Amino acid sequence: MYKILVPVDFTEDSVKASHYALALATAAPQAQLLLLHCYQDYLADADTDVPPPPEMTASEEIAERVINRNVDEAQDELEELYQQLRAQATTQNSHTRLERAFIHGLPEDVILDEAERFKPDLVVMGTKGESNISRSFFGTVTTKVVQELNIPVLTIPASYQGTWISKVAYASNFDNKDTKAISQLLQLLEPFRPELHCVHISKSENKQDQQQLHALQDKLTQTHPQASITCSLLEGDNVAKALHEYIQDQQIDLLALTTHKRSGFASILNPSLAQKLVLESEVPLLVFHSPDEV
Repeated sequence: MYKILVPVDFTEDSVKASHYALALATAAPQAQLLLLHCYQDYLADADTDVPPPPEMTASEEIAERVINRNVDEAQDELEELYQQLRAQATTQNSHTRLERAFIHGLPEDVILDEAERFKPDLVVMGTKGESNISRSFFGTVTTKVVQELNIPVLTIPASYQGTWISKVAYASNFDNKDTKAISQLLQLLEPFRPELHCVHISKSENKQDQQQLHALQDKLTQTHPQASITCSLLEGDNVAKALHEYIQDQQIDLLALTTHKRSGFASILNPSLAQKLVLESEVPLLVFHSPDEV
């Protein structure tokens, strides 16, 4: 069973991510997709240890009605999105099991708890989320999810229109974990059987990089004889720009990067470069932990 967890906040970005996730799930023979909305009552969460007063004032009663109304509206939005996905699944002849969960609490805590319970193969999120892209991917919620979950996280750009994964670019730093990471990546994307492009960015052409590139290509050909894998060396001082141009030229559908728990960011990039790449990426970005850290 291929399981996908999709946290949603009903922004356009998260709704798009949920439809993308369903398209991914449909590719698997058996799949289960869980829509998760974390409802945070900021008034109630401000001081949860203080017991409620025996009698509410008029202003407190108004605040209580507002909170209840907001809860009802959020539940209605979750149900509406759930029904939209059910209709989409029917249209696509998808056999995906759809579920939804409405849970009160801090998003970063609820997502971690639900991931522990649901045990998804993949977490799919929109890139903007609550308010803007840097808060979602590099802010509290997604950073904590990436750092603490041993589960791949896939972020979907707001402008992305595709729904299928035919070509994947894996950014290599010629790390000794590359082979294991690529095996993990191919296993995760097995339902799509994509063409895999392993790329390494170098400031200038040098013999050592060429040797490492050929060694990686030979090893991958031996370990994955049935897979379509191409290794390429890109030249350029700007890593993000070089990747962007390659993605455009090769019509890549997804960019994959490994990350380390100690930093929470892609191993090939420093945090500022990683942020720039996500901000400007026109394709989904998959971040997963280095194999030895899982």
